[in-house]
Amino acid sequence: MEESLGKGGKGVVVFEDDGGGLPLSNNLLTVHVTPKVEIVDFQHTQSDKPFFVLSQPYLAATDASERLAALAASFMGWQLSMALFGYLHDITFAGQPAVENYKTRARVLRMQENPLSVLEHWGAHYTEGMLMLYGPQETISQAPGDRGRDGLAKSMARVLREAHTARRLAYLDGTINGEASPAFLAMFGQYLRRIGNESLGVPVKLRRAPADYHSTEQSEMDGPMWLVSLRLLARQHERCMIGRYDDTFLLAQAVSTWQAMLEQGRSCFLLVVDGALEDAMEPVAQFFERVIKLAEGDGVGI
Repeated sequence: MEESLGKGGKGVVVFEDDGGGLPLSNNLLTVHVTPKVEIVDFQHTQSDKPFFVLSQPYLAATDASERLAALAASFMGWQLSMALFGYLHDITFAGQPAVENYKTRARVLRMQENPLSVLEHWGAHYTEGMLMLYGPQETISQAPGDRGRDGLAKSMARVLREAHTARRLAYLDGTINGEASPAFLAMFGQYLRRIGNESLGVPVKLRRAPADYHSTEQSEMDGPMWLVSLRLLARQHERCMIGRYDDTFLLAQAVSTWQAMLEQGRSCFLLVVDGALEDAMEPVAQFFERVIKLAEGDGVGI
């Protein structure tokens, strides 16, 4: 649904509910899909506006063929719903025009010896230990007073606070390029929820790339635009046990998607780890802790 309907500033954005409920955002019409295959518009449950539930009882049938038929019917129903939504909101649901930009860039970068070499010429960046943050121009502070311990987090916190204050933050996206351990994923997701759900009161989207680029990047680039995205990329990755496939395309795609997001005017940051992801567990956690402190503080210095 995101890759098909995310066009022209419109679209549907899907968030995972981890059980604690999703904060409502003034910039999003929120529809809650429960595990019981029900759709509940919980913004309007206490008002005189329509309350609706869609159910598919055969999903709980005892007969396997009935469950399979119910599953197929549900998929077809969602496809039809997507097509009708696109028709009603003047969205062409076929095709992904926005992602062609990053695909073209990725093809060029993967032909280079080092796809990350293009970052050497990017002025808006900040280095702290093994972490380097690249962001939109004018967002990464180069002031002498920001070269201290909180310099890396100030740029991220500043953008989050300004977007939230201007009511231009609909959700927070965090994308990990490459494979990460369950412990690292849990840490990354926990901090995203603390920043988005708890500190700013907006939904959070945790993505794993490159797989999620194929299904959700169209929406991030050309759908509802009020998001802040943090993309995490390590310089070192595990070698394949069989064959000669390396991480060239992974690096090229990570950089190209970030470049394409900036070209579309999105607030997108690329956090590069000088090493492996697992080596950056503590530095990334400390980075998030300082972002939370600055985002929740009085804003002095950011």
